[in-house]
Amino acid sequence: MFFTMGEEWKLAIREREVFTFQSQDTLLYHSVSLLSDTTGNPLLFFADLETPVCADGECKLANIKIYWNLLGNYVGYGTSPKFPLTKYEHDPFDHDDYARLHHLLLDDNSILRRKKISDLVDRVPAETYKPGFGKVDGMSGATKKEIKEAVVDGGLYSCYTLWHLVHGEVKKQMIAYLESIHSEALNHYFLYTPYEDYQAYALKQLDKENFSAHTQQIISIFKEGSPLIRTYILKKMPVSVLNDQGVTAQLFGIFPSLDVNTKTLLIKKMDTADATAAQLLAKHVTAMTKNQLRNYLGFLDDNPGCLTPSVTADLMEITRSREYAYNYLIKVFFDNKK
Repeated sequence: MFFTMGEEWKLAIREREVFTFQSQDTLLYHSVSLLSDTTGNPLLFFADLETPVCADGECKLANIKIYWNLLGNYVGYGTSPKFPLTKYEHDPFDHDDYARLHHLLLDDNSILRRKKISDLVDRVPAETYKPGFGKVDGMSGATKKEIKEAVVDGGLYSCYTLWHLVHGEVKKQMIAYLESIHSEALNHYFLYTPYEDYQAYALKQLDKENFSAHTQQIISIFKEGSPLIRTYILKKMPVSVLNDQGVTAQLFGIFPSLDVNTKTLLIKKMDTADATAAQLLAKHVTAMTKNQLRNYLGFLDDNPGCLTPSVTADLMEITRSREYAYNYLIKVFFDNKK
């Protein structure tokens, strides 16, 4: 069993089939179920798949249980010891093979997305033996070098088939189904989970009123989130939330730990934040790039009321530092005010 979420699969008690989908590779139909907890709260999508995964149709069928989260993103799979996955010449997967398959399935943008199976194999001359004919010339397939690192050695067809099953049309149907069951309760669940894709989805559903109601959780997401989700939060955050002194303190107070793009956006947001933002950033000037410092000083120039004695003292202290390469810009700033 490979699973990237918490223990949602263990909490899944109820199972209900919600739709079927067709594999574009095998043309077989498969059913997808919604897994829920004891009170009926949806947790995961699930499919118990049985599918051929080879070129000649003579291989063993792959038996595999696939789990997706409620956004249709792959999160794990399980197999039974009775029905191990197999590769070339029916050799069973070993533990490393199963781990590599899981890693591959987690990659939504795998090179397999843009390739046909014929594109992944180099056709090379080979000698084969045929009864009554002896050795004859023929062609055999070898996995291309750039693909080999991504897939299970000897299990190209298995990897290709399963990846396209997991990331194919089924995801669109899952999103459509999610929209049909979406509710405020479900959005609340998404917002307060530790999963960034859920959090991002929930944030997009919030209007200004609900954004304000969940400010503290959104700030927590901002502190722990990726640069992409931080940028989204800052762009969507209502002015009435950002100019709250407590919110300003929490966002601008962690300035040194943020990525470059988020720092730049925070500086640009100073005009809608609480006035204390300038004072908070004065203590973190050495964490600014050259352009960020210019923007910060430009804000102080346009808003002289924010150039308080405390801010001035912090900036003057930095001009005496030999470690900050851009302190000369601060000297020029103050020289221009004489």
